[in-house]
Amino acid sequence: MAEKRIYTHIATLIGYALLFWPLAVQTAPAETCLVGFDVGSSGIRAGSPTSETTAKVKADYLADVWQDNRIDATNETTITAFISLPKKLGLTGCLGLAGGYSAWRLAMENGNPGDVAKTLAEFRRRGGVYFFIIPQDVEGSYGYTAAQKILGERLRTPFIIDIGGGSLQIASRRKGWGAPLGQKSWRKLFCQQVKGSKTNDCSPNPVGPQAVELARQVLAPFVAEARSTLGQGFELTAVSPLVVHGMFPLLRTLAQTQPNIAAGVDATRFSRVALAEAIHRLAHLDDSGLANWLAHLAATHGLPASQKTFIPTHVTDMLLLYTLMEGLDIERVEVGEADITNVPGILADPRPREWSRHYFCYLQRLQQQGINAFLSDPNTCPSQP
Repeated sequence: MAEKRIYTHIATLIGYALLFWPLAVQTAPAETCLVGFDVGSSGIRAGSPTSETTAKVKADYLADVWQDNRIDATNETTITAFISLPKKLGLTGCLGLAGGYSAWRLAMENGNPGDVAKTLAEFRRRGGVYFFIIPQDVEGSYGYTAAQKILGERLRTPFIIDIGGGSLQIASRRKGWGAPLGQKSWRKLFCQQVKGSKTNDCSPNPVGPQAVELARQVLAPFVAEARSTLGQGFELTAVSPLVVHGMFPLLRTLAQTQPNIAAGVDATRFSRVALAEAIHRLAHLDDSGLANWLAHLAATHGLPASQKTFIPTHVTDMLLLYTLMEGLDIERVEVGEADITNVPGILADPRPREWSRHYFCYLQRLQQQGINAFLSDPNTCPSQP
């Protein structure tokens, strides 16, 4: 039996060698021309360091990985995007560097790392792109890099919070924390643990009068981890669309008739107290009741109506941010309108370029070390031909 296991192990190693060997002998494009890809939970964004223009393609990676802990249904869309998006940007023959984030980390953690490595090898072979699974804290630093680039002097706080679809990051220039608590992931968690639903996208509204306490209980482990990593009482700027285009306009609308909310909302920021008051005011409303009430307030006071896409998650989004602010002792949040992508971060990070010279080794380490393979030293890899 021992001899059979040895032969099986050798056969497996040979299989991986045959799969990844073509990558070891491929020549990388010149690094003078770079294209970065942000492969997020809902699609792919592409850009370059020499232009503000980006191109994007939609793909629901979270739905893909939630189906069976694998990312496979979206693979052809991904490969096509790797080929077509640089052409839209007028960039061909460039070194393509891609980062996979929340959905890809789930595929690594809950699925088979060997399958993920095979998929990335196929992306390299057919799409011509070096694809890396980016650790959560590194993603946070990428978000801060992008926010700083876009906001410039308007970024007045040491930390940002970026709530995406699959994950959220709180990050500064040198320190960051993140968790799988993006809008879609938090909705799934709220549906399952608070509403008792088996679906990923139940209707969370009405959240009910005990919503704040229930959110505290569900999020307690995440808050404790964030507090341990980041400390407390720091200043924070929110840059995600669900805050900039969803939560903040809603708070400003409510402030027209609710003095307790008005006291905590101004042109560029809002307070934790105002957020708590808004949750209290909205906790009993279902989707249609919330939409009708907000439309009435907007029409009465001549304000833009709240975006319909945020109606199902307005209150749960507030619960998430409020619970984090409370646990981290943050009194106010600045709001900075920034179209954040991880493209500037991955292009500014020297590690993806270094790993592109040792990609065969990266894929091997990905299977052995998991997501943290990206943090290991490429210079300790065996020489590639």
